[in-house]
Amino acid sequence: MLLPKIGTILPRMVAGAQRVAQARRWSLYPVVYDRDAQGVEHLVRSPGGSTLKELLALLRPDGAIIALDVVGKTTLRTAARAAGLGRLLAVRLGEPEDPRNAVYAHGDAASFAELAMRELLRSGFGNFAYAPWIFDTPWSRARGAAFARLVALAGKRFHAFPGNKVSARNEAERFDAWLATLPKPCGIFAANDTAGETVLRACERLKIEVPGQVAVVSVDDETYVCEWTRPTLSSVRRDVEGEGRAAAELLAEWLAHPSRPPRPRAVPAVALVRRWSTRFSSQRDWRVAKAQEWIRLHACEGVRPDDVAREMKVSRATADRLFRNAADHTILKEIHAARIARAQERLREGVSPDLVAVECGYESTLDFRRVFRRIVGKPVVAWTKSI
Repeated sequence: MLLPKIGTILPRMVAGAQRVAQARRWSLYPVVYDRDAQGVEHLVRSPGGSTLKELLALLRPDGAIIALDVVGKTTLRTAARAAGLGRLLAVRLGEPEDPRNAVYAHGDAASFAELAMRELLRSGFGNFAYAPWIFDTPWSRARGAAFARLVALAGKRFHAFPGNKVSARNEAERFDAWLATLPKPCGIFAANDTAGETVLRACERLKIEVPGQVAVVSVDDETYVCEWTRPTLSSVRRDVEGEGRAAAELLAEWLAHPSRPPRPRAVPAVALVRRWSTRFSSQRDWRVAKAQEWIRLHACEGVRPDDVAREMKVSRATADRLFRNAADHTILKEIHAARIARAQERLREGVSPDLVAVECGYESTLDFRRVFRRIVGKPVVAWTKSI
């Protein structure tokens, strides 16, 4: 497996692929491949060898999973032949620049755009826009095109980024100029969390109110970005582990039938994580919106409805009434929903239900399982097996 050094997404993809490898009794070797400023290849982390040719000659793999098209088809083919392997079956993670005859698994851009659009439509805004990543990549273009189609279907106005390209050198000034000219209010779908953070910083420089004048949804739900932006950033959570599993399953299919390359597989998003960047004033009471954000951040610390009322600076009875009027449910239900959302995230990571119950603020595993079934509609074990 050949991987570049990028954030926390790729290690989670590896974990997903590892599940398939364990079930099939494969030996899976994660490798970090990179190029320096001069374009010279090197292996940052490898079980052996300093070049791709040396690694392939040492491992003599049956196949490879390559993340984000970091190694081109020509480069891989040349290295495999030099290592005496002949043809090496390689599955890509992420949309390749040239999809012809490629076998790849990727996050479903249409599902990302659908969740973002559904969230942004809550605003009642009539204008929508897409903020691309600073690099012109197939997945960034696919997410933008999917969002533009949904905006048209909703009968709203779509405002494209000029040229659909940004560069690291002029990123700030181009985003500033674009945001300054966008009609307000406007809902913005950002290609990923990095692009979303860029939009929020530009809004801060231009003194554009978020989410009042501009609302922002991004993709990836990297908490080290989304929880540290100001305001916090709503984001579509991809099934990253599922993308890794899908790539490994495609490789298994291909190895079983080398003459029949399997079709690409799109993995839908898991959910949208709502944060302050889309907590709209349409609720008519900012006290409730702020309380919901506070609950999301602190629900697993054992908070109770009385704590929320104190945070809102009102009586418990008044807090309950405000929640029922604005959110159509109780404070306690909001707390449990936030806890169970966190529990689902930890269960996807393979953490045991007993430990999840403690982490999410429940006094007993039995209490956790009871609440989980009521909210999710399935027992913990059945839900975990279904993901």
